[in-house]
Amino acid sequence: MAEGARSSLSGRGPGGPAPSLDLATFAPGLGKTCEEYRATYRERLAEMVRRGESGVRVASMHARILDGLLSALYCASIAAAKTHGRGPRGRTALLAVGGYGRGLLGLHSDLDVVVLCEDPGDPGAALVAQALLYPLWDLGLEIGHAVRGVDETLALARDDLRTATTLLDVRRVSGDASLVDELLRGARRHVFEPAMSDILTALATDTDARHERYGGSRFLLEPEVKNGCGGLRDLDVILWTANVRWAARSLEEAVAQGVLLHREAQELDAARELLWRVRNLLHARGEQNGGSGRRHDRLTFEDQEDVSAQMGFVDDGVSLGVEQFMQTYYRHARVVETGVERMLSRARHHDRKAPAPLEELGGGVLVFDGHVTLRESEALERDPALALRLYRQVVRRNLPPYAFARDAIARAAADPVWCERLRASREAADLFLELLTHVGDAPVRRGSMLAELHEVGVLLAMIPEFEPVTGRVQHDVYHVYTVDVHSVAAVDRLRALMRGDHASDLPMPTRLAADVPRPMTLFLGVLLHDIGKGRGGHHATIGAQLSVPIGERLGLTPGDVLHVRWLVEEHLSLYHWALRRDITDPDTIAEVVRRVGTLDRLRDLYVLTVADLSTTNPNAMTSWKARMLDDLYLATAAWLEAPAGQGGEQGEKRADAIRDQVRVGFVGDGRQAELESFLASMPDRYVLANPVDVIRAHARVVRDRDARTVHVALRPGPSEEVAELVVVTDDRPGLLADVAAVLASSRLDITTAQIHTRPRAGSHDEAFDVFQVRRTGAAEGEPVDRELVSRIQKDLEDLVTGRVSAKDLLARRAAPPAWARKHMPAVKTEILVDDDVSPRFTVIDVFTRDRVGLLHAIARTLHEQGLSIALSKVTTEGERVADVFYVTDERGAKLRDGARVAALKDALRAAIDALAERDAR
Repeated sequence: MAEGARSSLSGRGPGGPAPSLDLATFAPGLGKTCEEYRATYRERLAEMVRRGESGVRVASMHARILDGLLSALYCASIAAAKTHGRGPRGRTALLAVGGYGRGLLGLHSDLDVVVLCEDPGDPGAALVAQALLYPLWDLGLEIGHAVRGVDETLALARDDLRTATTLLDVRRVSGDASLVDELLRGARRHVFEPAMSDILTALATDTDARHERYGGSRFLLEPEVKNGCGGLRDLDVILWTANVRWAARSLEEAVAQGVLLHREAQELDAARELLWRVRNLLHARGEQNGGSGRRHDRLTFEDQEDVSAQMGFVDDGVSLGVEQFMQTYYRHARVVETGVERMLSRARHHDRKAPAPLEELGGGVLVFDGHVTLRESEALERDPALALRLYRQVVRRNLPPYAFARDAIARAAADPVWCERLRASREAADLFLELLTHVGDAPVRRGSMLAELHEVGVLLAMIPEFEPVTGRVQHDVYHVYTVDVHSVAAVDRLRALMRGDHASDLPMPTRLAADVPRPMTLFLGVLLHDIGKGRGGHHATIGAQLSVPIGERLGLTPGDVLHVRWLVEEHLSLYHWALRRDITDPDTIAEVVRRVGTLDRLRDLYVLTVADLSTTNPNAMTSWKARMLDDLYLATAAWLEAPAGQGGEQGEKRADAIRDQVRVGFVGDGRQAELESFLASMPDRYVLANPVDVIRAHARVVRDRDARTVHVALRPGPSEEVAELVVVTDDRPGLLADVAAVLASSRLDITTAQIHTRPRAGSHDEAFDVFQVRRTGAAEGEPVDRELVSRIQKDLEDLVTGRVSAKDLLARRAAPPAWARKHMPAVKTEILVDDDVSPRFTVIDVFTRDRVGLLHAIARTLHEQGLSIALSKVTTEGERVADVFYVTDERGAKLRDGARVAALKDALRAAIDALAERDAR
């Protein structure tokens, strides 16, 4: 029964005083019989779920099993009451409502019933209900219950949507059929017909509110199968709407009345089957794992892996079985979410009381009642380009599409022959590109014209190569959207950049996006950048190949086709260079220049990278990543703009110019010479990687060390939750591992690190390391304060002087017990060692799951292998980290020795595996 529609009976609930009419006395052995009945059928249902039988069949059988139990108990209650002379005075009936009323019940769903009677004040009716319920409570069933009369029920339904929806699901289990017929006739005459418009509006409002309450999207990483977008509740709303508007109580009846196409009903039936099968498996898992039999309707990461295997999805070398399963789930959820939108629109369209004026726009399109619509929907069949012509007028007139016209386009786009004819139309191709590159908001859902075209099926009709990535998910916590939704969002981010919406938080990409001379190729490159996913192999290379026939079909020139192909093929390159390579190294910049070639290509690739990264998940574009991308762009642009043969000198000139700016801020300082000494001792890569004011602040931190063994300074970071810690001490082997241990023991995660060593007159070389850190665990989101910094400094002093070990410090931050850790998708560990990336260093890339003490374990291993770390870059992508180390051996040279590289990989993997084993305990 819907929330708000329940009322409790007088007397006790489970565990209270004995009922005034005890069926156990009237029928000895009844309790044992009921228990055996339920146990037998529960095992039968569980076996059906294990065998993979139809989800709808299992849910339907569960309802029928309970019908038998409740019908028998109801009849026994009536007989017992009459035997004691306390039976009901008039007609009564036992009604199933809610999911039970629909005849579909989850394995551990609540049971909702109403005892309908002629006189709700009749004590005999309440006594029957009470006698019925106690055996059910004793069986452990959760029962929503009410005793009501017909008039009382209709009065409640007129005032409350949730009560009204119970009347749409009413089903007689036992008792007087004429009383139930009276209730249903009264509901139609006194509730649904007079308040039809209000009820439909309330259903639409309630559906939107529920979607927001359960995450606002069907593409959640862990979707809610019952109440989420595209879930089973949306299927209920489809049938409620059809019942209210057309008195159709099933999809078949809706088809018979022309409300649904046969194909649409088949798709909804298939979605219902999948959702019920998933829900049954979730309920079965809840019983197996917890033994409580509590229902569990959220599809968690752990559930996804287990459910996908039980449903027969297996890894196929291209994608994981769980990814295939979730793609299937999201596609069915999309059918349901789209179905509920269309059904509500169709039903509410019929509420119009008077005709609205028309305005001809030509080409088969007109304005009607403030909406753009089709003169006749049948024209779509002979003129497919009419669909895009309508949307061009939506943009030009800034008026929304009429619901029935939108519906007609969506129905046409489901026909493969119609889609093929649409793609063959030159006009359609031109209109599609015009709409794709429209920068302004459109009067459609979410303001996105591309999202609208995708929702009605026109995007897939024009680019069928998009179909494999529709609903495709990556089984991790970093990519939070399906590939198609992310691609559309990236295009929308490009539109926002071109409009200037992100001038404050993304100033450089905003400025460069506004200067793009040929937006069409950039828009198409952004749309297609992930189209190669899910096909096996490297998706950028596959996507580049797919982009060629797409571009040619859309009428691009050969040059534009090649540019789109290049953007798709290189769309990951700038991100990898910026975050995993030393962008102050002239050799790195030279490689970027060779791959990019021109300023136009560099600008487009940079803007594409920002649009891509900033829509991967809400937190993917950090200020540090934005700074790295900006600096790489500026360094590469300076090289490209330099006279021939002088590109390599631009970095040095830029570093010298920055030093001159920094020195201006030192003038007049009492210890100016020390500040300038720091500046002179730092390499160009440090100078190029930091703003002028930051370099000045760092110089003062180093100056203020004086005679301290360790000096730790706290500085503002790029955001409130990320702080900058500067550590200055005498350099020694293994120092990074020690600092990482201290920070990990203080529940700080390192998001990036700059490792530097500088000569110090008359003393040891000095380590100058800069870390951006954030709190984790219970303190996550809290700023790093000076009290914590003082503790870090003391711990470092104790570690450096040998008073405490790194192992002791890390023991202070024990990993949480296995039972308290949330299951996350697996992260593959990869270790790459490259001697060719840098002329001076061997570069080690480590990709693995983020864990407490990971950086310490890696840095300690590198130290034990006799390696010195010159540069470290730490990037966190959800649960996955990409840690990069520029290292040299004991002689200051690259590794090169194959046997030593193999031993290094083994040692790093062993250290990471040891952390995984620790966390598993």
